Amino acid sequence: MRHIYAILADKTMPDKTDSFKKLVVQTFLRVPRTIFFSRAIMNLIRGNFYALRKKTAQKEHEFQQGSALWGKAILKKTKTDMRVVNDIQAPGSGHFIFLNHVNEMDFAFDCLLLQKPFLANQVIKQTYVAYWWMRAMGSEVFDRSNKRTIAKSVKSLLKGLKKNSYIVYPEGSNTYSEEIIPLKKGMINLSYKLKIPIVLILKSGITKFQEKPQNNTIAYKSCGIIKPDSFASWEEFRDHLYQVMVEEKKKLDEEIKSFANQQSS
Repeated sequence: MRHIYAILADKTMPDKTDSFKKLVVQTFLRVPRTIFFSRAIMNLIRGNFYALRKKTAQKEHEFQQGSALWGKAILKKTKTDMRVVNDIQAPGSGHFIFLNHVNEMDFAFDCLLLQKPFLANQVIKQTYVAYWWMRAMGSEVFDRSNKRTIAKSVKSLLKGLKKNSYIVYPEGSNTYSEEIIPLKKGMINLSYKLKIPIVLILKSGITKFQEKPQNNTIAYKSCGIIKPDSFASWEEFRDHLYQVMVEEKKKLDEEIKSFANQQSS
């Protein structure tokens, strides 16, 4: 398993340092360890029990809690100081939760903070055990291969939104940067067409893991809920989201610098 993850790390992060690749491999190898050798084993047992009884909501809740234990384990292993600068509340259903996506490390911390399912692309299938757990916690994989698979994915998503809110990375991929890059059309256009409100959350400090594996400070901040029906077009909606993300990210970056200065003094 370690060998498989190492190959994937080399393939997906060819220009990153060996120390960062090692950290990412260790982080995702921590998934099965967390499942079978921590309190998450009880979430696994209860989750499968609810699955057998076809109690989907209870099953997903157990696996979401298990994902938070994984995030907590990574937080402890990396000796990370995780700050939440304001009240972050993610509605239980009917919303997209937009977060900026930095690198492979933020996935664990997002699980810890939010305990929500993800709206992911096909790449997640390469992570095997993590993919299985994601599906068990109610995540949806959006398949854009062709019109038929897109239609099927939209139908499944609409069904899921009746009981869940989904974490979405609107930039579309890892940025490996603290900058907000232009947002992809896909989920924004879908949000606009289906009138799905956006819970906007930003994070800062994740790039520090690309420099050192431990003793980093990260921060999260809620930017409120933005409703698509307030805009005349999906492009206007996208531009507004991007502007808010850029402006609020700069403020959060300044706040995390203040946290870091407090630690060093």
